[in-house]
Amino acid sequence: MDTDVQTYVTSHSHEQGYAGRIEVVTGPTGRRRWPEHVKAAMVLETFRDGVSVSDVARKHGVSAPQLHAWRRAAREGLLPMPEDEALGLVPIVVADGGQSAGGRSDACLALEIGDVRILVPAVFDAAHLGRVIAAVRSAA
Repeated sequence: MDTDVQTYVTSHSHEQGYAGRIEVVTGPTGRRRWPEHVKAAMVLETFRDGVSVSDVARKHGVSAPQLHAWRRAAREGLLPMPEDEALGLVPIVVADGGQSAGGRSDACLALEIGDVRILVPAVFDAAHLGRVIAAVRSAA
């Protein structure tokens, strides 16, 4: 044991000696750094049905306010999210078969976010659509 370190224990007694229970806490100290992909995975986990932010935060050992800040950063485009997951956050409702009167398919997807309606053609760039949806959500 290191002889240069002195430990002082205070107690409510005038007697010297062991004052009670001593706990040694181990684990990470100071600020932790989370890789971007880990933050993104935690944020995506909070968007699942029936999952609360506090449950995800507790599961990963992060504070709930920190996880809320990462969600805000993701909405504002500051936290890079996996592109293939960007469209998984939007609920899709099929209104009709997508067939026009002439029998040809004019497949078009209508996304409604608040009072904004976005018409998406059958062929589209998923990354661009993700940026548009993020912009609409942040403005709403």
